[in-house]
Amino acid sequence: MTTAGWVPANRRLGWLAAVVGLVLMLAAVLTGSATLTARAAPAPASQSCVRATGPFTVHGTRVLGAHGKVFVSYGTTVSGLQNLDWQYSINGDLQQIAATANDWCANTVRLQLSQDNLVGPTGTVNDSYLAAIHAEVSAAESNHLVVVLNDSTEQTTSAWNAELGPTYGTETFWQILAQAYGGNPQVIFDLFNEPRLYSSGMPAAREWTLWLDGGSFARVDYSFGMAQLAEYVRATLHAKNLFWIEGPRYSISFAGMVRWGAVLKVSGVVYAVHHPAAPHNKSGWYADFGYLIATHIAPAVDGEWTNYEPAPTSTSTTVPTSCWADAPTTVPQYLAFLSWMGVGLNVYDLQPGYMVQSDGNLGVPTTINAKTWSCQSASEPVPGQGAGSLVMSWFKQHNR
Repeated sequence: MTTAGWVPANRRLGWLAAVVGLVLMLAAVLTGSATLTARAAPAPASQSCVRATGPFTVHGTRVLGAHGKVFVSYGTTVSGLQNLDWQYSINGDLQQIAATANDWCANTVRLQLSQDNLVGPTGTVNDSYLAAIHAEVSAAESNHLVVVLNDSTEQTTSAWNAELGPTYGTETFWQILAQAYGGNPQVIFDLFNEPRLYSSGMPAAREWTLWLDGGSFARVDYSFGMAQLAEYVRATLHAKNLFWIEGPRYSISFAGMVRWGAVLKVSGVVYAVHHPAAPHNKSGWYADFGYLIATHIAPAVDGEWTNYEPAPTSTSTTVPTSCWADAPTTVPQYLAFLSWMGVGLNVYDLQPGYMVQSDGNLGVPTTINAKTWSCQSASEPVPGQGAGSLVMSWFKQHNR
């Protein structure tokens, strides 16, 4: 299968049916599900929620869409295609895409993809995987969602230690997707998921240098960093899309980026923080990313965030960036801070125990009870709590 370009609106539904049919046939064979196609068909998007229309451009610290309308992203992350067994995730992904639009009142879906699933060690494109990407993008567009394409390398176990930052495989990945979607006004490129050329105690100057320009880390030579990757996709591949750029150390903070001269010079950049780890208050969030807007540097978005109780275990474990012990109080405060700063939010994700209670109904969110909330996996009075209800209400408040 050759790489397909953006399909005009009047042809998109026909093309979608063909591609989705192909992908779902493959998934049905692999899963043995006789009801797969009917369950995965996207429902019509709710007309009561605002839909954003591109092309999207950066103006100061705001992102504007068509007709100069301010675009703030309210969305979810759909992560099935980043997995090694991605074939078994297609049906669930399509259901999450439809629920994002129809149940969550969102305007954006962020698809986590894998450069290693798309392009193997020999450099050969996996046509079935490319077809799955096209199917999910088209399903999202048919639901009038903005689509964020993210390159993730975390789930490729064999290459984990050699892909902590952008590689030549990252460039190949974007060559293919820029050809397909580089002119699509509804698609945003999230260039590399959670850069992690970082070790405990590393000086901040070194951290930002590795992120910006690459270098030697953990006995691996990273020939370029985020600056060169962004320049390559923009100038060499001529992609016109808005860019989401994630920061170092899993993108938990952009504190220090200006001080260490690491602001990117490429146009059309939004800085995407994930799971802020600073103190859960306005001062901490301001230091992590709010200052970018307040000091007129660039727009920001929380590109991946969640709060949920970890799965129960016999030995207590914690997930500090994904479960805030003070969440009953601070999650509403965080959402209010985002509104105050004009920053969007994309949650991770519509799977049981995270933002939703079960696969049976993706419109039923998790809830937080302040009396029983616990981030200690061995001592949870009522397991399975999460911030889904708070986020859903926030989306409906701000995106209607």
